[in-house]
Amino acid sequence: MAEGTTDIPTPLLLSDDERRILELHDRLQQLQLEIALLTAQKNYDPDKSPYAQEGNIEAAQKALLDSRSRYVLRDQVVQSVVSANPILQAVHNGTKASPIERDLLPVLEQRDQSSSTLAHQSTELRALLDEITVVESQSLRLGRENVGLASKLLDLAEQTKRSKDEAVNMDPERAAEISRLEGEVKLSKQRWRVLKGTASAVVAGSGIDWSRDAELRDIVLDPENDDEV
Repeated sequence: MAEGTTDIPTPLLLSDDERRILELHDRLQQLQLEIALLTAQKNYDPDKSPYAQEGNIEAAQKALLDSRSRYVLRDQVVQSVVSANPILQAVHNGTKASPIERDLLPVLEQRDQSSSTLAHQSTELRALLDEITVVESQSLRLGRENVGLASKLLDLAEQTKRSKDEAVNMDPERAAEISRLEGEVKLSKQRWRVLKGTASAVVAGSGIDWSRDAELRDIVLDPENDDEV
C-alpha cells in the first residue's frame, strides 16, 4: 500500500433480515425511552412531587442522574450480552461462527485501533492542558510582577518630576532657560513635521515606485513621532 494512505475497513455485509433486525432493535430502544418519558409526564403532579419546593432542586437533579445512570447501565449490559458471543466467535475464529461473525473481525480490529488512538490522544491532551496550566500560572505571576514594576516606575517618575520642579523653583534663571529651550524644541518639532510632510508628498506624487526603495518607503510611510526633533 502507498505511504500516507489510510486503511478503510470493509463495510460489514448484512442481509436484509439482519439489517431489519438491527433497525427494529434501535426503534425498540427509542420507543422504550419515549414511553418512559410520556409515563413520567402523565404521572407528574407538582403538588405531590417531593421535589416541588425550590430547596429540593439538588435532590431532583440527583434523582435524574441516578435514573439516567441506571438506564444507560441497563442498555450497556444488554448490548454486551447480545454482542459477547459474536465477538468471541469472530476473535477466536470459532468453527461454528457464521459468515457475518467472521466478517466482524476487521471491524473489531478497527475499533481496538481507534480506542488505542483515542487513549493516546487523551494522554497528549492531558499533558497539553497541564502545560497550559503552568504557562497561565507563570503569566499571572509575571503580570503581578509587571504591576509592581510599573508602580515603582511611576513612583520614580514622580520623584524625578518633583526633584526637577524643586530645582527649577530654586533657580529662576534656570527656569527661564528651560522654558526658552522647550519653546525652541517645540518650534523645531513643528518645522520638522512640515518638512517631513512636504518630502512625503513630493515622493508620493513623483510617480517613482517608492514602495521598492526602503529609504523612500520610510519617507512616505514613516508616521510622525512627537519625540523626533
